[in-house]
Amino acid sequence: MNQVRPTTIFLLSLSLLLAAAVSATAAEPAPILVHQVSLRLDTAANQVAVHDMIRVPPGLTELRLGTGFTIERAVSMDNALLDLGTVLAQEEDEDGPYQKLILARMGLGQGGMLDLTYGGTFLESVKDVVFSRENVGNEITATISDEGIYLSSSAQWLAWAPGTMGTFELAIDTPLGFETVTQGERTFHQVNGDVLHTRWIADHPSDGLNLIANRYFVHEEPVREGVISMTFFLEDDARLRATYMERTKAYIAMYEEMIGPYPYAKFATVENWFPTGYGMPSYTLLGGQVLRLPFIPYTSFGHEIAHNWWGNSVFVDISEGNWCEGLTVYCADYHYKELESEEAARDYRRNNLKDYAAYVKDPDHDFPLSEFRSRHSGATRAVGYGKSMFVFHMIDQMIGRDNFLNSLRTVAVDHQYTEAAWSDFMATFAAAGDRDLAGFAEQWLTRTGAPTLSLGEVRFRDDKVELEIRQTEPAYALEIPVVVETTAGSEQHIVSLARAAEKFTIKGRGITKVTVDPDYHLFRQLHPQEIEATVSQVLAEAAPSFTMGETAAALRAAGQAFAASFAEDDAVTVAADGLIVPGGHANVIINPPADLLKRLAPAELKLAGAMIFLGGKRYERKKFDVVFAAPDPDDPSLTHLVVLCDSPQRLEGLANRVSHYGKYSWLLLPVGSGRPDRGNWTAGASPLTAVKNAKM
Repeated sequence: MNQVRPTTIFLLSLSLLLAAAVSATAAEPAPILVHQVSLRLDTAANQVAVHDMIRVPPGLTELRLGTGFTIERAVSMDNALLDLGTVLAQEEDEDGPYQKLILARMGLGQGGMLDLTYGGTFLESVKDVVFSRENVGNEITATISDEGIYLSSSAQWLAWAPGTMGTFELAIDTPLGFETVTQGERTFHQVNGDVLHTRWIADHPSDGLNLIANRYFVHEEPVREGVISMTFFLEDDARLRATYMERTKAYIAMYEEMIGPYPYAKFATVENWFPTGYGMPSYTLLGGQVLRLPFIPYTSFGHEIAHNWWGNSVFVDISEGNWCEGLTVYCADYHYKELESEEAARDYRRNNLKDYAAYVKDPDHDFPLSEFRSRHSGATRAVGYGKSMFVFHMIDQMIGRDNFLNSLRTVAVDHQYTEAAWSDFMATFAAAGDRDLAGFAEQWLTRTGAPTLSLGEVRFRDDKVELEIRQTEPAYALEIPVVVETTAGSEQHIVSLARAAEKFTIKGRGITKVTVDPDYHLFRQLHPQEIEATVSQVLAEAAPSFTMGETAAALRAAGQAFAASFAEDDAVTVAADGLIVPGGHANVIINPPADLLKRLAPAELKLAGAMIFLGGKRYERKKFDVVFAAPDPDDPSLTHLVVLCDSPQRLEGLANRVSHYGKYSWLLLPVGSGRPDRGNWTAGASPLTAVKNAKM
């Protein structure tokens, strides 16, 4: 999704919105500001000079510009030079300060042309920027230097107004060698002396515009008629370029079949010199380290391309919450697992529920989807991405795949280059499936938490099973899959539960087993028995303790660096005794003493001298570093992380590697190159299963 400028959220009752949406006509399109911009970027002076000719639509009262800019000249539609002291005010709201241009005082209350000349100096440090699966922080808004140029829409570097969209034509002058990239189509590219002149046209309305420039190697290839693929890399890596070109073509073809025509003339893969993972209209901006991870082109990269339908051409009406991350996860990350196998899709759903249990264990970290704006932590990801994905999945289950996909196509057409809200999707799904979804939306979008299901009394008869299903209160209205094992095989039944408890009878010859939601189709709280120890349970801890067994000074220094990277905190301390630090929280234990290691190692892991026995395989200990999650021997509700590594050089960098594998219980990381072997401990028996004649 585009990194958009701050937007005020007005929470509304979604049930009322949905009721209105069923019969309402399409919302009025947002007013469009038309920008014709000339930019001059000076990396030596860290400055940008802007000349913007703006066509202002009727009905606006103000324009906003970032406080980092000095307005030098403002001319109204009748070529009158405006008194900045009269037309300009310094304002501040909950998102921070800004400069307000008062349109009525400019003679633009009914719209017209505004000619603005302004500039600014920007040099923000990127060394503390964090962009990982677990955390996003210290993001910058603008910087101009010999290291690179980055202007985000949150810097408010082009005049805008709340509730507006914009189109953009940019003529950009950069120092020779600095290639620019932004949304839209590059229509001019010419060197004149020591200056590169570039023109970009973004004539489809959007909710903001970012600009990046650096010493890029630029390549392009056709995707199909009317669409090209471009790469902007800091190194001329032919193999990497070929991979991303091929993946771009494959993903666009897949999503055109799934959703509809690709909405832009290009898709560009752009390397950033600091950590990012942004998707903007017609391009993605990925940090260089992430860009080169071998699995990214086949996983997260497709997510960024899918954003060109969801979030970057159908934009988010933030007043009802950000729906686009969950829908993009559904169409990308989850869809890839569906294509892989039913088991892979099941595991993906289960892992999402495990993430919710780990990261939203503290109710203070929870929030309704109607309040989600963007990800900045594991908890916001678990709700805004994971829970949101489940909402779309549950609707898919309710109305059927054909109706679901047809609804997505309808929204993609009806709301292209404008905003859509949760209520727009719900109204479209309701019409396609002939279902009343007002109550569904109310409970899943405006409430925090998730139901916890349990089995009451279960009675097996010759030709049926009688069971009671319970849920925590306040109750949800649920359509619950129940699977029974009969003499003829497995059968799935859907039962409706809208109260705290209800009894059901399911008929079938020779039923021997019954399980409630065995394939994790419902967003629900998992029982502790359903969750094995995983790395993510430790990553979710706000402040885990670190401890390290006795070791040489070089390895201890590497352990301190590992801890600082893992915690994203240079001030973190590492205890020196290698023992569990008490206090009811997770520990990361580096090279624990032998007796503690023996207590922590699960039964599925055997460490025998120079050998490791794990996952049904045998490994040589000297060829792998070992990381595994383990329950506390005295308090199984706590999970600790054990790290076994005897190399200072490898230990220091392990934290970054481990963070990509949070869903797993154990990792064997090769001491050389290569992807780790990984897997999960066996979870306990589900309390949502009952077996005929089972001993209690």
